[in-house]
Amino acid sequence: MTILSHTETQPVALPPAVPTDYVFGLSDSDDILGGEDVHAVVTLKVAMTRDMLAAAFDLAMRGAYDESIDELPVAEIRHRVELSLHMESPWDLMRDGRNFSDLLYDESIVDLVRAEYRAIDRAYPHLALKENS
Repeated sequence: MTILSHTETQPVALPPAVPTDYVFGLSDSDDILGGEDVHAVVTLKVAMTRDMLAAAFDLAMRGAYDESIDELPVAEIRHRVELSLHMESPWDLMRDGRNFSDLLYDESIVDLVRAEYRAIDRAYPHLALKENS
């Protein structure tokens, strides 16, 4: 019995996976594994839309808005997106991503949301929108 059934009739063209050095549980300064013997490091690839990436980045930025988003290094942006993937289900990020661009119509946060999209476009440039974002 399988939990999910997946059949693919034709290959889907995907951008290359973004490499990472981040290993949840060992890259954190608190080392959450507490010295336990690591049995395996599991790699998970998640295909994400631009809006999902922005929603994940937004979640990881909560409470850190004293930083200039436009000055964050690409590695830090990617690290924060990956942190959200560790904390949130990809299904939740898919749901949140569906409506994330609607925040561009909220005048109280539009500059912040645009900065988050610019950060995503710098960190994941494969299909970045080039204007009006």
